[in-house]
Amino acid sequence: MKELVIFGAWYFSRVVAEVAEATGWKVLGYVDPEPPENVTGLKTLPDEAAVFVGLGDNSLRDVISSLLVKRGRNIATIVHPNACISPSSTIGPGSFIAELAVVRTGTTLGKGVILQSGSVVSHDCQVGSFASFGPNAATASRVQVGRRTLVGVGASIAPGMSIGDDCTVAAGAAVYKNADNKTTIIGNPATATPSPHRETKQSNWKLNTTW
Repeated sequence: MKELVIFGAWYFSRVVAEVAEATGWKVLGYVDPEPPENVTGLKTLPDEAAVFVGLGDNSLRDVISSLLVKRGRNIATIVHPNACISPSSTIGPGSFIAELAVVRTGTTLGKGVILQSGSVVSHDCQVGSFASFGPNAATASRVQVGRRTLVGVGASIAPGMSIGDDCTVAAGAAVYKNADNKTTIIGNPATATPSPHRETKQSNWKLNTTW
């Protein structure tokens, strides 16, 4: 049985673990510098185990994934058996595709992309590395979504639109115009404004010694 270690021990990581086990992985445990009280984090990482970065924060997932690749770790891709993936699509390593998600003909997902349940990426789209789609978010055809961009729950993007890097498409937004990098897109029809800078507390992953 394939062995897997999940980086991140909160919330989303539990979803990843369930899907991983349903697809033949043996989850050995979690790595997290500040795990929940009910989780004992791993202190060592088996040499042969694959890893998956189960962090919902797109930017942090990018950072940790890059560090793991530099250390020669094998990054797993987790796809729910009830997802619908076109054989002509391309799925980057480290991606997670949940139940009832759809990836259609000719679409490319970059590294570390997350598609939550019921999300749809239609044909001939390009989704940048470490982007994420909330439940029931959808693009029409020929859409480009930038790196680390979040497409929120139930948001929709019209055909041929281009959304930049590090954007936030708010829940329920209907996007009919292109958006520059680092913008927040909200409403129906959606409008874009510069994203505010947010200070968020993160575990000190760069100093974590369990690799």
